[in-house]
Amino acid sequence: MKNKESNFLLYGLVIGGVLSAGLVIFLSSRFISKTNRNKRERKNKFYEGIDDIFEASAKSSQDDDTRIDKETEAGIIDELFSRTN
Repeated sequence: MKNKESNFLLYGLVIGGVLSAGLVIFLSSRFISKTNRNKRERKNKFYEGIDDIFEASAKSSQDDDTRIDKETEAGIIDELFSRTN
């Protein structure tokens, strides 16, 4: 009787190891594919946001109120780059 019990234990350990390894591989592949998909979506959203910014600025016609002259633009740039962190 002892011999059969030890064989069942051995078979159970082997089958359990194979099943758990398969489960780990399956779940890790799902996790990796999900993270890659999320990364692609974030990247696409980033580039869509940049495209929206540039398309909006290119399509909008600048009125006299929204137009910035060269002196004001130079003053803004100087102010931005003259600040210390």
